[in-house]
Amino acid sequence: MVRIVRAEGPAAERGRTIGRELGDQIARSLAFYRQLLVRRDVAAEQLARLVEPFRAAAAALPELVALLDGIAAGAEVAPDELWLVNALEEVEPSLERCSTFTAVGPGATILAHNEQWLAGDAGNLAVVLEHCEDGMRLASPTVACCLPAVGVNSAGLAQGIDSLSAPGDRVGVPRVLVSRHALAAVSLDDALARAVLPGRAGGYAHVLARRGGETLTVETTATGSALTAAPGAHTNHYLDPVLAAEGDPPGEGSLSRHARLSELLRERPPACPEDAMALLRDHASSPQAICEHGEPGDDESSAVLFSMVCELEAGRMWVAPGNPCEAAFEEVDLAGVLDAS
Repeated sequence: MVRIVRAEGPAAERGRTIGRELGDQIARSLAFYRQLLVRRDVAAEQLARLVEPFRAAAAALPELVALLDGIAAGAEVAPDELWLVNALEEVEPSLERCSTFTAVGPGATILAHNEQWLAGDAGNLAVVLEHCEDGMRLASPTVACCLPAVGVNSAGLAQGIDSLSAPGDRVGVPRVLVSRHALAAVSLDDALARAVLPGRAGGYAHVLARRGGETLTVETTATGSALTAAPGAHTNHYLDPVLAAEGDPPGEGSLSRHARLSELLRERPPACPEDAMALLRDHASSPQAICEHGEPGDDESSAVLFSMVCELEAGRMWVAPGNPCEAAFEEVDLAGVLDAS
């Protein structure tokens, strides 16, 4: 069963609630990352040096700094360890992560997402329901150690995130904080403004949908951005030709997942959430499947840790805790978070 955490109040207080409620998962997750650092010959005393430049840059988003520090305090873990996980894509930007698509049908605006991450963090999923001081409410499935980045909010907006990388990536505001910042947007224009936050470390694809059939994908680098309004698929390489020329070469896994998702959306465009769930379970692409399982015994391989489907007109969200071909989708109660239009 998917674990649910409800947090309200100022950012630091919400963080402490999240940390207390997810303390066991956070401890288990951090134990995996400690072993990962040992394999990279990174000593514990080096953590502060690694994360300090990114933490300093994150001062541009003080509420999220307070949220993350609050999580560390509530879970009673070392803040530097938690910050490292939330800046891992800046420290080690090599893993291809995530597949997302949007679809618009009669009376239904759908956003679907497979969270592809390190297999060693499997089993550490929770759904965080936040009620922020400004009235914004969020519902986000996330790996326990990471700030919420994908999900829905009370403005009727949903976001999926796909990692991107480019030679121009730099020290700056960590991507995870930028994505959480965008998740609290009140409109697609607001989400765009948040996604292109000056001083960001690198790029993401922010795949966005809002009830009423509105969709927008914002690809970013550390300094540039590109937009497309059409619904469709995204994985882990730049689709905009200008940004693609600036970005890292696309990986075969990302290319295969994108080609298969695009094919499925043409052949079987989802008209309902169940149709979207079926697409997320697909294994027909190689070398990576949309429903990627990772390599047996390799906790550093890339695997789907959870799946999410949002239907925005109905104000509903479903989450599968693990590979969606094996784990059943569970509906998350969004009462008080996202009401039907």
